[in-house]
Amino acid sequence: MKKFAALLVAIIFIATPVLADMPYQGYNYNYWGLHVPAPVAMMPLRTFGLHDIDPGLGEMNDPTDLHVDPENNILLVDSGNDRIIIFDKDLNLNRVLDGFNRDGGRDTFNRPTGIFVTHNMELYVADTDNHRIVVLDQDDNFVREILTPEIEGLEDDFLFLPLHVVVDRGGRVFVIVQRVFEGMMQFNAQGEFIGYFGTIGVGFNLIEEFWRLFMTQEQRAVQQLFIPTEFQGMDIDEYGFIFTTNLVGVAGAASSDFVMRLNPRGEDVLVNFNENVRINGDQNWRSFGALGGPSVFVDIAAISHGMYVALDSARGRVYTYDNEGNVLHVVGGTGALQGMMRRAVSIAVINDDYLVLDAHGRGRIVHFTPTEYGALISTAIRARYDGDNATAVEAWHRLVEIDENFALAWSGIGRAALAAGDNIQAMYYLRRGMDIRYYSVAFRRNRLDVMQDTLPNVLTAGAILAGVIVVARLVLRIRKKGAVA
Repeated sequence: MKKFAALLVAIIFIATPVLADMPYQGYNYNYWGLHVPAPVAMMPLRTFGLHDIDPGLGEMNDPTDLHVDPENNILLVDSGNDRIIIFDKDLNLNRVLDGFNRDGGRDTFNRPTGIFVTHNMELYVADTDNHRIVVLDQDDNFVREILTPEIEGLEDDFLFLPLHVVVDRGGRVFVIVQRVFEGMMQFNAQGEFIGYFGTIGVGFNLIEEFWRLFMTQEQRAVQQLFIPTEFQGMDIDEYGFIFTTNLVGVAGAASSDFVMRLNPRGEDVLVNFNENVRINGDQNWRSFGALGGPSVFVDIAAISHGMYVALDSARGRVYTYDNEGNVLHVVGGTGALQGMMRRAVSIAVINDDYLVLDAHGRGRIVHFTPTEYGALISTAIRARYDGDNATAVEAWHRLVEIDENFALAWSGIGRAALAAGDNIQAMYYLRRGMDIRYYSVAFRRNRLDVMQDTLPNVLTAGAILAGVIVVARLVLRIRKKGAVA
């Protein structure tokens, strides 16, 4: 008994550091939208604040945005301190941008909230309480600004309060503006307003619509209006498509609109391959007890090869999706331990690492890096996206060795077998991956193969049998005639 107790203590002692380093459990969703356990794909590498970058920076005050520029510099919008902190991935301070050179003088920010750096290293700053977008060059010199646009129909008390900004390679500027429900404001390279971009669709409750038939005009007037909500966060991918998040699902409309991928015409072209698992964070959120309520996506970041990550402020979690809307992995949680957040507000991607800005208290940044499991998922997705089936299959096989519950890996092996023409193998793996669409293709092709292989033999046998019958009948006739004679 003593030996058993000593062994148990030793096991706990050995396991404790591992649990301390990983304060949350990994999970994913199966075909039916139910939780299944999964290895952790992203582990917390470090958590740091401004004092870790430079003790002289003080503390954050209501930070709002993180951005990684083309040279892998990290930009932090410290909104409450009216400044932008720029540093590299090794936490070496580049500079503090608390103003800029303009017309021989100095201009400053007033509660900036968003920032974007273009491919030619121009800085676009959403200078919110100065009611403008400021454009600066690499040396922090003023280039131009975008002020309140002149638009017919705007209310007299309208305030231009830009929150987030992205710029495409053509120079078009897309701005999320507070209390603007028509969509993002879109400006050309010269800063001229050219229209609204993207619209959040709204749904309605059939029961409420039924009761509206019996309401008086006064009752209808005080009832909640079905109006679009504002965009919450956005990013632009390598192809010029804009990813956005919004709270429309929280307002009661279609949950599939939590995340949108807008093409150059402003149309949502986001793909959701598995309709049973919506792109809205946690599916069965009611099982989370006190946390309750649906996920709240406050920010989004595009990765390469169609992948993207969405940040849930309600639970401090990061959800990674592929180009078909499949959940690749979920990391993070709510709390004070490393790898968990209290008030997550922004996310940025640097190489394959995630940086999450937690605005709680003095503010901090949580740095996640891929585990072997997470790196294998990225390798498989990118290889499949590029058409490199050999590399993808190798990664998929390694993944199912680590996690048998990862349906996407089984599906990936099955799709590769289907592409290679091995329909029977494809059917086996696609069935394990619950990939109904491609299983149907494999089944149809296999049925056609069977028919092509079998039908000639059947027809040949039928022809031979028919010939035998004809010959037999002729022989019988001849014999009958001979007998009569």
